Amino acid sequence: MKNLLSRYISLSLALRYLNPLRTFFSIITLICLLGVSLGVMVLIVVLSVMGGLQKEIQGNLFAHSPHVQVCYRNDFGVREVIPDWVELSDKLRHVPGVQSTYALIEDYALVDVQGKQRPCFFRAIDTENAAQLEDLKHLIVSGNADLDMGEKAVISSIVAENMGLNVGDTVRVYTTRNFQEISHAYQQTELPLLAEKNAAELNDLKKWGKSLKAEQGREEASQASVDQAFATLNNLLAVPRRDTERSSLLDMIGLLNEGEALEGGKVAFPEGTGKEWEAVLAEFSAEQRNEADMECFRKIKELVMPKDLEVIGIYRASQHTPSPDLFIPLVIGQELLGYEDDVVQAVALRVDDPYHVETMLAPVMQALEKEKPASSWVLETWHDRFNSWFELMQKERMMMSFVLSFISLISAFCIMAVMFTVSIQRKREIAVMKALGATPFQVVRVFLWQGVIIGFIGALLGVGLGLLVLEYRMQIQMFLAGIGFDPFPVAFHGTANIPVVIDWTEIAWQGVKAFVMVVVASIIPALITARQDPARSLRSM
Repeated sequence: MKNLLSRYISLSLALRYLNPLRTFFSIITLICLLGVSLGVMVLIVVLSVMGGLQKEIQGNLFAHSPHVQVCYRNDFGVREVIPDWVELSDKLRHVPGVQSTYALIEDYALVDVQGKQRPCFFRAIDTENAAQLEDLKHLIVSGNADLDMGEKAVISSIVAENMGLNVGDTVRVYTTRNFQEISHAYQQTELPLLAEKNAAELNDLKKWGKSLKAEQGREEASQASVDQAFATLNNLLAVPRRDTERSSLLDMIGLLNEGEALEGGKVAFPEGTGKEWEAVLAEFSAEQRNEADMECFRKIKELVMPKDLEVIGIYRASQHTPSPDLFIPLVIGQELLGYEDDVVQAVALRVDDPYHVETMLAPVMQALEKEKPASSWVLETWHDRFNSWFELMQKERMMMSFVLSFISLISAFCIMAVMFTVSIQRKREIAVMKALGATPFQVVRVFLWQGVIIGFIGALLGVGLGLLVLEYRMQIQMFLAGIGFDPFPVAFHGTANIPVVIDWTEIAWQGVKAFVMVVVASIIPALITARQDPARSLRSM
């Protein structure tokens, strides 16, 4: 060893300067070494935990969310229900790469628990799909997920905590369908009656009906009067109207459309058109406002009654990711939305490789083209639905890496300051070395070796400490939680254990990055020191 150090005088001097038993300066060097280690350790721990959380979130999403949703949209781009979903589901199940298919219904509802109410997002699934229920069972923290055709529900841990629910309790679910129907009826009653606000226009329409003349088994009117009647009806329809009044106005337009143009600017209508016209106009009455208001509520097609559901299970949910508040059987979801037994909102697919789900879109679309035109179908992957969440996590991870890298950067600046201090304290020794014939590169190597040793040992020690912290992360978390500081609360990430992903490439990169920063920081003072004049340095001592 001594022979080796005698050959490499630069390395020998670097080790002597780093000897912690020689001077107070060496203690500062050890502090810088500890700074590099802590910087690497913190980066490895944070990035590994965030990678584990991302993987855990993806696993939870795959457990309760479909990999692909097949929806149908009409020519206007409006989403419509899918009738006869069983037949469509059977065809999609035979597409290569598809594990299983099941029906899907999603909507919002109002949940009532002993007068305490909360809006909740529910997902109704086909309980006969064993794969879907099996994945859901892995998230259960209390009770079970044995949903069947009965009035049962599996709720999220967030809802259970907020509403004080336990397994065996009962929740009452009110569908928003009732609210929409009732709200529409109430808005109808606030509209003025046509007979009150547009009495003059109705009077003109009555005069037109009386102006019809019976001629040879038909009734005639001038083209100008017909055009005027059309214009009046279109103006009345141009503003919001009650449903019953709008329907009557459309009936009157239908009567006008039955006219046949004749020579001489006349229009012929079937016999009895005048009486039908007067019968429709008789429906507009300003004296029976209460009856008209009640008619708005009688137009409600169906009043869906609330459902009392038994909580049979509570599944683990995270505030970090979106997830349904309730899982209910498909038949209950159909009843809440007023659907028939064979009607659903979408058909969900689970594929063999959800991480490359895009490769499944083309064969699935080919199978759908046999049913309806491809332009009518919309395929929505799990990545499309939750892309913003994963982008947010990725940006958060990048930002954390950027911010925490400043710890290593500060350590590098400290090492640079230490090297400048070395050059001042060892100014005479360096001058003697140069006077005895040492080249500037040999002087640079003294400081470069110090940077290499500190960077290598610091990075290696940081990697070791990082892996040690990850190994005993739960014990550390329990200790910190015991003193009132919990860096990873269960309510936030939704898991009792802190997940981690050991990415050796990432770990190696953090170690190499810290090593390079320290080496670069040591080169700058080395280059400045190597340019000093030895004679001037000795005279100034």
